[in-house]
Amino acid sequence: MKCRKCSQTAVIHLPQHNVAYCEEHFNEYFLGRVQKAIKTYSMIEDGQKVLVAVSGGKDSVSLWYALVKLNYNCDALFLGTGMGTPKLEELEQMAKSIGSNFIVYDAHEDLMGLDIPKIAKILRRPTCSVCGSVRRYLMNKFAVENGYDVLATGHNLDDEVSFLLGNLLNWQTGYLTRQSPTLPKTHEKFVKKIKPLVLLTEKETYAYALINNLPFSEEKCPFSKSASSLLYKRVLNEIEIAQPGTKLRFYAGAQEFFKEKEPVQLRECSVCGYPTTEEVCSFCRMRERLKNALGEQAV
Repeated sequence: MKCRKCSQTAVIHLPQHNVAYCEEHFNEYFLGRVQKAIKTYSMIEDGQKVLVAVSGGKDSVSLWYALVKLNYNCDALFLGTGMGTPKLEELEQMAKSIGSNFIVYDAHEDLMGLDIPKIAKILRRPTCSVCGSVRRYLMNKFAVENGYDVLATGHNLDDEVSFLLGNLLNWQTGYLTRQSPTLPKTHEKFVKKIKPLVLLTEKETYAYALINNLPFSEEKCPFSKSASSLLYKRVLNEIEIAQPGTKLRFYAGAQEFFKEKEPVQLRECSVCGYPTTEEVCSFCRMRERLKNALGEQAV
């Protein structure tokens, strides 16, 4: 198979676009899709400082690398919560080579010296639920306190359409506005949240990471094995094989669902001062429950 742009041997075939590309022109295509998402969904404005949430997997590392290649002012943040360690030394070397900063933030003090699985066990909550809540809170807090305007995450098209399908199948319409590729700043202690990889599939981000020799970990989270999103991904992959382009059409058609119908009324948490819809935010409530549980265990 030949590259559509130069007729050299292609390294990847993209049935959803009916094209194939060599390494050089796939890189060009990939950056073009990231830039298209940024422009289409008003993700980054001129002069804004971006913090990329890097877990160490292919998506977040590829996003960080792509944003630097597109000349955006961005740094990367790895949040240490006891949920596995990526190739930190290699990521630090990558940061030096691309002229960016790689920040490692140890969250154990915020989490009272505990890791996420231990917290989930103590509180009797699903590990994924605790992990998501902790990461959203601490990453936003770090971004606010260190002068970043935008927080970027590596959610790709496969992630987004699987979440979308799950929410629609269960009619969890309240979650749909949170799936917007751009969540604007609605409070002085919130930064804008963006997902620049929403027009790219998992296959494409994996190829981009391999072609550019990026240091990513292929280790899967052990707590995601029974996640319903994996079932939805498999179903959507089967449909995509039979009808290429389905994922892109499904996602594009859902944009109306992502629009917030009524602004959420926010207040400041009485404990930490960060935005919440309640008197006390979920993170501070979690810490209070942990204190009580640990106190009882000590007795």
